[in-house]
Amino acid sequence: MARALQFPMANSYRAKPLNDPTKLQAIDASTAYLDAAKRAIDATFGEGHAQQNPELVAAFLQSTAIESAVNAGRIASRETCETLLKLKPRLFG
Repeated sequence: MARALQFPMANSYRAKPLNDPTKLQAIDASTAYLDAAKRAIDATFGEGHAQQNPELVAAFLQSTAIESAVNAGRIASRETCETLLKLKPRLFG
């Protein structure tokens, strides 16, 4: 069984009370992405590689964020097009 890597700041946000559930949700998602990045890197390059190469973890997280933004853009674009097509008869007769 893989041992848990220690990133001391990963859960430190819980020390301060946050009343905004959206912020907590974003932090929890980021923490999940960080854990997934560490597991994927260690699975690919060997145990401890993520701990020894934080820049690789950062690059992994950055690529995940970019992919997420691209997917959000695709969804927004599709929804906008669908809405415009529904409104077309009302707007243009």
